[in-house]
Amino acid sequence: MSTINPDDRVILREAWQGLCDDLRMFGTRTIDDLEDVDNPQELAEALRSVARMALMTLQQRMEFDDPDFPTFFRSLDDRFKYAGPDTYITYVTAPVRPEATYRVNVDHGGRDLQLGKFWSRDLVPNEDGTVDIIASAAAPDAESGPANWQPLTRDSGRSRRTVPEMYPMVDGGFGGRIYHTDPHDDRPTRLTIERVDDKRPRQPAPLTPQRLAEQLDSSRELLDAMTTWWFQRSTNIRAENEPNVVGPPGTRPPGVPTFTPPANSPLNYGVCCWELDPDQALVITSELPVADYWSFQLNTAWWEAPDNQHRQTSINDHHAHVDTDGRFRCVLAHRDPGTPNWLDVGGNRRGFLFYRWLRPTTPMPTPVAVLTPLADVRAHLPLEHPLFDQAARDVQLAERHRWYARRFQS
Repeated sequence: MSTINPDDRVILREAWQGLCDDLRMFGTRTIDDLEDVDNPQELAEALRSVARMALMTLQQRMEFDDPDFPTFFRSLDDRFKYAGPDTYITYVTAPVRPEATYRVNVDHGGRDLQLGKFWSRDLVPNEDGTVDIIASAAAPDAESGPANWQPLTRDSGRSRRTVPEMYPMVDGGFGGRIYHTDPHDDRPTRLTIERVDDKRPRQPAPLTPQRLAEQLDSSRELLDAMTTWWFQRSTNIRAENEPNVVGPPGTRPPGVPTFTPPANSPLNYGVCCWELDPDQALVITSELPVADYWSFQLNTAWWEAPDNQHRQTSINDHHAHVDTDGRFRCVLAHRDPGTPNWLDVGGNRRGFLFYRWLRPTTPMPTPVAVLTPLADVRAHLPLEHPLFDQAARDVQLAERHRWYARRFQS
């Protein structure tokens, strides 16, 4: 048995105590000093979001942060619900070194996806339908090189240790999003990444006290930035938007005034800051553009996804009811209004409704919201709008739960 250097104990002790001290501080700061809190449920949800972010940052920094042996980290899913994720998108990221070369293989089954600079329609497939992407700093040979090349720059791996001031979140340098828009499509998406250049090591390096201390310290730095920035973003969105009024769509995400969207971004967003008493409902009516995808989704007051498995908190173009006049109508309410497009606010008095239009080819509408007593909802719906009884709701929620569970737990 080798002797343990006292300095190693000091390194580990300081890193561990720093982590524990910061967790205590972030929690106390949330409980005692968070000003924009409306009710006890919101306060509990705020502290829960801190705990979720702490779990996520620790797992990513310790288990998914090796650019020599990268693995895609799935964030914003059934386990990590911060940052207002779309229910129908799986977000992935992997660490890379800008000087290394990586091969990414994906079998997306025809689903829409975005990885690095590519959308699925931009990728040249292999004969078997899968896709290979080569990520590297140097451009491959134009004739014999791969069809799908993702250039890596000096900034590609910077976020592994540098926490950005804007959108602080898990980001390893290469990643994107995979769309699972059809609740009846249970096919898995297979995605792998490996370093393939000649300078790659053959096995991961053994863990050292210094390495673990760096991982813990990095997690603390990311958690500090996240708990500050994401709470402030929620406050910004409420300050920018009148309650129960739907804002127009645009490429700039709400609450981030200094963000510059990528040129020709196909993503368009809009938001409504809803506030509802128990006997009120918010009826949303929208024209629908011709688009590759659209969705409406609830978020909590802290820009978290709510309970997506056991409540209908989101609707998209694959399973929404659209009325015979071509308009989409949904109802936000605390209790079931007996309509198919009920968005269940789950006891929250306020929160966000976030809608998305992906690649619209016709003008994008701005949905209209009407605040009404819950008892008067039917007056704001067409006569042919379906009635939804408890049996129909039970079937709807059971199908939703099974789809969500199969997607993430298979």
